[in-house]
Amino acid sequence: MPQPRLPLLLAIALAGCGPEPAPQGHAPPLATLPQTVPTTAPSDWLVAHQKRPVAPQGTPPEGWSALEARIDPAACGTRHPQQLADWKESWHAGGMGPGVIGQYVDWDGSNDALVAKCNRCHAPLSEQHLRIRDRATDTWVDNPAAVPEMRGQGLTCAGCHVRDHTRHGPPSDNPALAADDSGRVALGPHGGFVGHDEFQSSVFCESCHDFTAKDPAKSLEGKRLQETTDEWRRTPQAAAGQTCQSCHMPDGRHTFKGVHDPDMVRSGVEVVARLDDPGRPLVGTIAASLALTNTGAAHRMPTYTTPEIKLYIEQLDADGAVIDGTRHEGSVARRVTPNLKKELWDTRLLPGETYTLPYGMRRHAGAVALQARVEVWPDEAYRRFYAVKLRNPENHPKGKAMLEEAMQRATDSRYTLWEQRLPLE
Repeated sequence: MPQPRLPLLLAIALAGCGPEPAPQGHAPPLATLPQTVPTTAPSDWLVAHQKRPVAPQGTPPEGWSALEARIDPAACGTRHPQQLADWKESWHAGGMGPGVIGQYVDWDGSNDALVAKCNRCHAPLSEQHLRIRDRATDTWVDNPAAVPEMRGQGLTCAGCHVRDHTRHGPPSDNPALAADDSGRVALGPHGGFVGHDEFQSSVFCESCHDFTAKDPAKSLEGKRLQETTDEWRRTPQAAAGQTCQSCHMPDGRHTFKGVHDPDMVRSGVEVVARLDDPGRPLVGTIAASLALTNTGAAHRMPTYTTPEIKLYIEQLDADGAVIDGTRHEGSVARRVTPNLKKELWDTRLLPGETYTLPYGMRRHAGAVALQARVEVWPDEAYRRFYAVKLRNPENHPKGKAMLEEAMQRATDSRYTLWEQRLPLE
């Protein structure tokens, strides 16, 4: 199971301040860039559908079987096995892993409001919430509708598709499945389903993948900490009609692949390494460069403030070993201080933009080649956050082991995206 993404606003707000690298550049606020498609407000139906927490499903309709009434992923998978298999390997399923639960277990009963805030996207069903706010007394109480075993299931099928035991999804393209005036296709179990065009729109994804502009604590340097859909609105892919679903749910698949998938990232970038003068004498300065271009991602590469893409150029000896002291490196990322007071750098790339790492260093006597390499660190902000948390394990005695597991997973998620050896003649 992939490691879930801890909400970064929470992560950086709780982390301690430590030494940070010098700024490397600042991408401009989206408000200063033209849109290729206009901002559109969600429909009334979508606003109601995405109200969170999702209300308890309540009593199922009369005559339904026990299986029809269930809303857990395993039940959905009896009729939708491919979607279930896809989802199990996705980051939606991993939305409530050890990095999140490892904090919750020490907050339950003491910081229920913060748990509920995170649950809004990570586990939106009321049945996934162990505690709820009693509005009459303005206190937090045990949730009578809770299904504890569903808490750790993340963003489930029902989180997007089920409301009041009614199934919702994209309209059917099967002419044999006729819909009534309300869009309902009555064929099949659980009373059929209701089709909505919104399921095929990027606006459907916006409520979780874009922080609200109304909350100044979630903005810095005129940019929200997460604004993926608004980035998409500035891309040629959006102008061409490509949506979030086009890439992340191809052919209706529920894989939701992104920065953790090497093939997905490779499909969206071009990497070029150049050695200016391979015939330079054995002494003197080596001049080279390594350039990364966003050629296919329909948002900033990477989006959000969590991942980093690392670029390296270093000299190799005759045995292929890296020569100490010869490395130059750069980062394509957005790094902010833990207290949200300053953006250290933002070198992320919109489509067509390029980040270039220059190399200029005296050739080491034993150098026979340069090595250029690009690595992806999908969970770098979280890794640093977990390290800070684990400096004071007494603050989270129940969650310590889970946070240690989360930190290891965040470290292990790194991978080499691209590398090339450039011989020095």
